[in-house]
Amino acid sequence: MGLLRRLDAAARAGFPGMFTALLIILAAVPVGMPGIVAAVSLPCIFFWTIFRPAAMPAPVVFALGLLQDLLSFAALGTGVLTLLILHGVTLRLRDILARQSFLANWLVFCGFAACAVALGWALQAILGWMLPPAAPGLHQLGIAAGLYPALAWVLSRVHTAMQRAETAL
Repeated sequence: MGLLRRLDAAARAGFPGMFTALLIILAAVPVGMPGIVAAVSLPCIFFWTIFRPAAMPAPVVFALGLLQDLLSFAALGTGVLTLLILHGVTLRLRDILARQSFLANWLVFCGFAACAVALGWALQAILGWMLPPAAPGLHQLGIAAGLYPALAWVLSRVHTAMQRAETAL
């Protein structure tokens, strides 16, 4: 029984990163919507950093940012830096955000997502030595803000199930 418990604990610890990676890969399917890959990763990292920070450490966020950059054909490092900054700021405010209502967290996420999109746009401008169009960033922001409620609902159910499994041990 000891091996099964360790496997269960490892699966619960790895779920946030693996689920986010799976969503990033699924979002990379070409559907003609710019910014959807980054729009999927932002809400997941924000949610798991608040509610399961041990399962979403900085090396996992780094790997997810690298995966995002590779699948979205962005300049390497832009997604990594953006996601690591989002993770760091969210982690810093975690104690406050964990006690807030869903609506408050959603509004904070929208602000963070707007800053992340602006940072990504600025990094593209600096690396490309020209001003990129703003429309893809605005699409990314709209998709991320719209996806957060649905993803938060699903992820909160998964988080609750994980908590029940941990207390049952």
